[in-house]
Amino acid sequence: MQSCEFIKVQGPRKTKLLELRSIRFFQGNTLVPHSSPSLTSADCVSITFESQKRDTKDDTISQHKSGDKLLCPVKVWASIVGRIRAYHNSLSSTTVNTFQFPDDGKLHAFTGAELLKRLRFATTSIGPASLGFTAKEVGLHSARSGAAMAMYLAHVPVFTIMLLGRWSSDAFLRYIRKQVKEFSVGISSKMVQHEHFFTVPSSSSSEVPRVSDNPLKLACCSNHGLSFKDTVRPLASVFH
Repeated sequence: MQSCEFIKVQGPRKTKLLELRSIRFFQGNTLVPHSSPSLTSADCVSITFESQKRDTKDDTISQHKSGDKLLCPVKVWASIVGRIRAYHNSLSSTTVNTFQFPDDGKLHAFTGAELLKRLRFATTSIGPASLGFTAKEVGLHSARSGAAMAMYLAHVPVFTIMLLGRWSSDAFLRYIRKQVKEFSVGISSKMVQHEHFFTVPSSSSSEVPRVSDNPLKLACCSNHGLSFKDTVRPLASVFH
């Protein structure tokens, strides 16, 4: 989700902050009320975004238990809801970025500036040797980018990433970072799996590569075609 949907940020926004009533839990097909002591036992959490910058209203996204003790959307949201409901002045319209200092009893709003400090502190603690980037390169959109990247590396279909991230265009591709080392895992081995392939000859010469003696040009004109290895080996041998 976008940072302005769960924390207070600077400047005017069309997006509305999530409230407690925006968060619903389900066990099977049964709605689990916020007051239930077994809230963390729900198997799914559904979040309704009432207003977004792309003018879509009441858009609901559901996430299921991950099985991880810490990184589980159901457990995380159940903890947030339970904590805020325990505050004396909380309502169903209380925003999810609300917190309370033990000494003053007042409700405060967690801000983007504070979140950024904590993100950068965590980044520094882990270190660039493990992450490949420094704290200065981390912003409030980093979590959104990281989530998109995690889904991509887990082979989640691109259209699913778009729908869960509520992207209405290919703008989400900016969050898929090809410089991540794991981005290309397995691709080189897949490229050599198909020894031979045949290119159907074109009726138009314009589709034939305009390079003299290009091996791909030969493949287009051959009845048997050339394999990927056959075309690449002569090029690769130049560098050995």
